[in-house]
Amino acid sequence: MASLHPILKKSYWILASLGGAYAIFMLMLINPWIQRHALYAHRINSGFWYNVSNPEEFGFAKGQVTPFNLTTADGESLFCWHVLPLDVYLKHENEIAQKATEHAEDLTLTVGYKLLKKDHKSKVVINFHGNAGHIADGHRPATYRSISGIPHTHLITCDYRGFGRSTLLNAPHIPTEPGLIIDGVSIVSYVLTSLQHPASRTLLLGQSLGTAVTTATALYFTTPSSPLLPSLPIPTAPPSTPTPFAAILLIAPFPTLPTLLQTYKIKGVIPILSPLRAYPRLSTYLSSKIADHWPTQPRLEALLSAENAPLRLSLLHARNDQDIDFRLSESIFDALEARLLSGAEGALSAQERRSIQGGERVRRGAFAYRRVEDADAARGGKGGKSVELEIVRYGGHNEIVGFAQVGLAVRRAFREAEVEGGGGRFRPGLDVE
Repeated sequence: MASLHPILKKSYWILASLGGAYAIFMLMLINPWIQRHALYAHRINSGFWYNVSNPEEFGFAKGQVTPFNLTTADGESLFCWHVLPLDVYLKHENEIAQKATEHAEDLTLTVGYKLLKKDHKSKVVINFHGNAGHIADGHRPATYRSISGIPHTHLITCDYRGFGRSTLLNAPHIPTEPGLIIDGVSIVSYVLTSLQHPASRTLLLGQSLGTAVTTATALYFTTPSSPLLPSLPIPTAPPSTPTPFAAILLIAPFPTLPTLLQTYKIKGVIPILSPLRAYPRLSTYLSSKIADHWPTQPRLEALLSAENAPLRLSLLHARNDQDIDFRLSESIFDALEARLLSGAEGALSAQERRSIQGGERVRRGAFAYRRVEDADAARGGKGGKSVELEIVRYGGHNEIVGFAQVGLAVRRAFREAEVEGGGGRFRPGLDVE
């Protein structure tokens, strides 16, 4: 029998080694503890050589960011930032700079909070970041700097339990879906109750994993008894009526975690379940071992179906996202559009999309834009429901958070909320150029 050519033999062993490593990796992920470490990657942290208590290292003005800690409903301590808008900072620069501190024991006693409280035009963006890293990791500060340029718009962002400087005291001493949802609920409750900021001027913003946390948190404040939410050990009473936020903005969302893992690649290179498409039984078995499912699409459908609960939802995704395929955002929109068109009389939908040649003109320079709204939203009513999807051409998975499209989406959402409150009408994305 003829022997293999040395190059072919080496290639064979390389492929066999890669296949063996992949098999070992997948078998390890069956263990929930290892799986959650891989999913949340909370131990991957550049905070060892960056001081998150000194936001000037990340491009902020002295005192523009106030670090503080927030206690969750189950006793965890989350490390947070309060970022001041530049227009407010400029007006009070000397006072803010003189009283700047590396950590505030009580945010309500700071200059920044007092400026937030006395400004009747103030708005708050609550930011939920993705997995891995810490509050100021990678491109995240670019998001905060972009939003700080929006007049009167403050930003609150926190590390989830086990991330960065946030604690991880409760069993099982690792981030979990219920744990991160408690974090989200605690952060929003803090803004609405402790800071006494109205929900009508509060926007929830999530990116990647943060879109799942954002959606679950919003559902809790709309329908706390929803069967789509896990049992949460929250001692405080849930809201008795739906909380109408100014808007919900999701950047690079995914329908569910099992769905995501069918196409997901770590850093756009290492696949998870996609190599097993030819082995559906094995793929199904591994999917059944996923501990945290994060059913974002069903939760968004529940938000859309909730009675007496206005909803302004925006989905934003980059076409060149190598981690989470933009088609997953389109699938989420398809489901929400179908539900709204079938369940709301007089609902309208609109769509614009570039061809392969790029001949068609799409407003805002997006690759695609779609919108669906019920009759109340189309008339500019306060109780309406609307969903829009914008697929932009650039930004990848992480850089997009600092791109202008995110800041513009926040501005449009607040502008629409303000105009609706005054009885006017502004249609984000379909405005005449």
